[in-house]
Amino acid sequence: MVGELGIFGTLVSNLNAMGFYGFVLPWLLVFALVYGLIKKAGIINDKANGLISLAVAFFVTAYSGIGTFFIALSGLGGMLLGALLIVVLFFAMLGFDVSKTVDAFKGWTGILFLAVIGVIVFFTVGGGSISGITLSSEISAAVFMVIVIALAVAFVGGEGK
Repeated sequence: MVGELGIFGTLVSNLNAMGFYGFVLPWLLVFALVYGLIKKAGIINDKANGLISLAVAFFVTAYSGIGTFFIALSGLGGMLLGALLIVVLFFAMLGFDVSKTVDAFKGWTGILFLAVIGVIVFFTVGGGSISGITLSSEISAAVFMVIVIALAVAFVGGEGK
């Protein structure tokens, strides 16, 4: 088996079989996020922060499908970041000033763009089934077309600005 996958492939396979990716990493992520948010809010003392974060992390990871959701989200997020890097590199090689393009996405435009991308990624990795929201393929296609049309209208209408 080690000859086929190599030592790291075997390690990843063994970690997966032990539930590391489906339980441990999602649990750590939820624990750290909840702990950080509670600590930042400063409404509860430090000893209770850890206990509340521990309980919430176990409840969230016990919820079915959350591990596979985080696995799919991380995988798709990594692919999107890699694709974005390639696009930026190609534009830079063609002589475009990438910093001016980045400046165009500051403020509300960037927030709206990231929100739309976030919603698309959420539903793509199965977030709809976890949250109880189900969208048929027709509704998904209609929403996608409305977003594309709205972006096209905003792009064409914003030329004078």
